[in-house]
Amino acid sequence: MYPGANSYSRTVLCLHVPSVGVMASTNAVNLMLSKTLGFACELERIEAVTRAAATTAGSRVINVRRGIATGTVVGTITLAIATQGTLGVVNAGTLTAGPPGTTAFNDTDTLTIESPTSTAFTAGGVDLLLTFRDKCQAPV
Repeated sequence: MYPGANSYSRTVLCLHVPSVGVMASTNAVNLMLSKTLGFACELERIEAVTRAAATTAGSRVINVRRGIATGTVVGTITLAIATQGTLGVVNAGTLTAGPPGTTAFNDTDTLTIESPTSTAFTAGGVDLLLTFRDKCQAPV
């Protein structure tokens, strides 16, 4: 049964970001590079859940881009090491403001998640949660 043109479903992409080899570097790093989602959707929310407590000072930015590593930033989350010191803490990211469709992906767009040059975490790790909203598709 087709749920209707105004119905939505949600897809949550979970990406584990460990400190070892990823967050422990001060260099720019691609966490996911040019992954085709394969469905039309809109990025609705970005969150990071602390899975390993961080112990140093500073912060690390993670950008969500439509396209390649230099594509349009559609959302950002800043992981402040001060708030990553407690397991289970949920940090909310921000979506790029703009006209409707700014955070939208079509079925052939790619998703890139990257972190530019920033503070190295000597410990700490997160589960990055990206929630996408997509309209239910009509039967063919």
